[in-house]
Amino acid sequence: MNLNIKKWKRLLDLDNPNHGLLLPILIYCVDKKGRPVLGKPRPGAETTGFIEHEACKDIALVIPALRELHYVTHYNPE
Repeated sequence: MNLNIKKWKRLLDLDNPNHGLLLPILIYCVDKKGRPVLGKPRPGAETTGFIEHEACKDIALVIPALRELHYVTHYNPE
């Protein structure tokens, strides 16, 4: 999956408290050269199993929070 860096730049900042919301998504993202955005995963069957079978479940948990954050940032009249 390719991430639109311009749209997500604010959340890619490690100092942003909401950065953690992107981690379940970033684990599946690659850069323009096809390398993992988060860097090379740790070697081992446990990491491979997590990425293949577990990490995607966290995406469903963070999407509502990302949606709320986007709404407050872009549409909240306050």
